[in-house]
Amino acid sequence: MDIFIREIVVDIIEALLLLGVFEALYNEKRFIIQNKISSILFLILFIFVTYNTSFHVSLTYHSMILIVFDILLLACITKIRLFDSTVIVCLFFTILLISETFIEIIEMLIFNINLKQIILIPKYFWIMLVVSKILQIFIVVMIFKFNSYFTKLRLFEKEGAIFANLIIELGVFTLFIFCVNYGIFHIKNIQTYNFIIFIIYFIFLIAKFMSLKERQLAVNISINYKIQEQHIKHMEEIISIIRQEKHDFANHINVIQGLCLLNKPDTVETIDKYVRGISDTIHSSFRHLDTGNDYIDGLLSIKNNYAVKNNIDFKVMINEPFSLLKIRQDELISIISNLIDNAFESFQLTSNIEHKEISIATFKENENFCIEIADNGDVIPENIIEKVFNKGFSTKTKQNDNHGFGLYITKQLVKKNNGTISVESVPEKTQFTIKFKME
Repeated sequence: MDIFIREIVVDIIEALLLLGVFEALYNEKRFIIQNKISSILFLILFIFVTYNTSFHVSLTYHSMILIVFDILLLACITKIRLFDSTVIVCLFFTILLISETFIEIIEMLIFNINLKQIILIPKYFWIMLVVSKILQIFIVVMIFKFNSYFTKLRLFEKEGAIFANLIIELGVFTLFIFCVNYGIFHIKNIQTYNFIIFIIYFIFLIAKFMSLKERQLAVNISINYKIQEQHIKHMEEIISIIRQEKHDFANHINVIQGLCLLNKPDTVETIDKYVRGISDTIHSSFRHLDTGNDYIDGLLSIKNNYAVKNNIDFKVMINEPFSLLKIRQDELISIISNLIDNAFESFQLTSNIEHKEISIATFKENENFCIEIADNGDVIPENIIEKVFNKGFSTKTKQNDNHGFGLYITKQLVKKNNGTISVESVPEKTQFTIKFKME
């Protein structure tokens, strides 16, 4: 009877540990408290299946069945995606099996025994069980304590795919090693066999973590490529507008030259009137701005020119100069330009707005330098607003390779410079707010 009670107690602990890992990784720190019925149902089903498989299924297949069941159970109870559930369950089982493996190795070395003896002799089994459970609880507590680090990894979003896939790979390989090691007890030198298996396992772990740096480097290179691509796009846009203005000025000079050649009685008055008209057009499209940053002055002048040609009211309210920011010029230009372009694109999706308006403002808030860029385009739906910064995500109906990266790159650049970016969308106003800590 003791063995049955022991199994139920262990299952309860493991069920709570799994929910704990879910709460820590998924930022649902009060899920168990706020969803008591769902949590109880999870515990009952987890204990029932784990208990029955423990006594009716061999160790070789026991964990495989449990992993598949737990992935499905966690996804159903917590209403998360199967991929997210797979990541969480794989991390959970990796924690379980690594901790147990570590304690087993220590026992083998201290007591000069093998894995078979640990499993079959109650004294050694209890040592492994109790110590490993204490270690597992400690690990989950640490995950809770440092869950902000896991949040930054964004495991359940596209940008965190590298880390999420690594966890799944570790989980699958851990399961494989577990099945191999526990599936064979009849070989001659079982202790040596166990150590070889454990060594292979830990070599795999080290290799995977070493490859993580290379994979992350590849991602960073890809991001930097996209940033440079965006920067080139912005420069080409400026050059294109300058060329257009050059062409327009050439036409104006030709007109003035033609008027001079005609030499009609009212030529001087006609030229004066024509030049005044040109001057008014230039002043309406190109504004002299003083943002504290010459590059931003030029950028906003170009954007204002585009706004005038498209009947968009372009408001610039610089209460704090950009010179206060310690950030690379090209990165700042990319941030501002991407957000303004995003505002322009919001008007391309709708044509029923009579008065189109875009505003750019800077101000101080506590110790933060704040940049607000807003437009009165269509509201962003709640089911979309959390995805606008995801890599490759776009609200455009016709997506191409250039869509879906502007806001993603913007967020990466803001994070790189220790800033935060948020978006709020209500009827007649969508506002992006960037905050940088002032040094």
